[in-house]
Amino acid sequence: EMLFWDHVLEWAAAQDRAALFLHLPGLAEGGPVQHALAACLAASARPHATVQREQRAMLQSSLPPEDYLDQSLSGKKRKELRRQHRRLAEEGVLTVERLADAEGLAMWTQEFLSLERAGWKGEAGSALACDPRTQSLFVQSLEGAGRRGRLDRLAIRLDGRPLAMLASFRCPPGLFSFKTAFDEAFARFSPGVLLQRENLALLGQPGIEWADSCAAADHPMIDHFWRERRTISAVNVGTGGPVRRLLFRALAAWETRSIPRDY
Repeated sequence: EMLFWDHVLEWAAAQDRAALFLHLPGLAEGGPVQHALAACLAASARPHATVQREQRAMLQSSLPPEDYLDQSLSGKKRKELRRQHRRLAEEGVLTVERLADAEGLAMWTQEFLSLERAGWKGEAGSALACDPRTQSLFVQSLEGAGRRGRLDRLAIRLDGRPLAMLASFRCPPGLFSFKTAFDEAFARFSPGVLLQRENLALLGQPGIEWADSCAAADHPMIDHFWRERRTISAVNVGTGGPVRRLLFRALAAWETRSIPRDY
């Protein structure tokens, strides 16, 4: 990993002479990638600064799913979820589907894209299917992960119709939530929340010790379900010669004046 960072930082230093720094977002603190970067920066004495730090929900527990849910949600909220599940089941045949292979993947992927586009993201033009490039990225990502046995697909269906869907990548010992969508016509039943209740079955799965929600910090839904937190940071690394590095240090001091050092 250090060799990778050596090449990246050398490349950055050789680019536009007007640039003061290389911005590296989305680094999981305590992970091998971040450790390798820290070792590379220490060895090269390059100026650097952590300019952003936040915590996002993750799932990591030895508890069975039901016990975990009991500790995560209040009795009132759990009762409401049971009520919504019962009411939804009265609408037709309700099924939960979890797939770990690539069988039927093309159809599943198109169902997901259609489901997402039918909601507010489609109206806003931000759904994956609104742009051929993001649609292609999604399709190819799922195809590649499916071929390698790295894809986890979860769906709640009513009479075969998908109401909520979630695609995740399996990267033992971890799992990363990639994209989720739900049918907004059934919002009164909270299908996305019911899907996450089913997703707690990740606990105890062979080879999976933790799952990263990949959600924004302080997410109003997943933060209530997944009680563990993963610290994600962004690091700026100074590039260029002595003058640019001096300017970077001044900028970094100003940028980091309100950044917490730890949690």
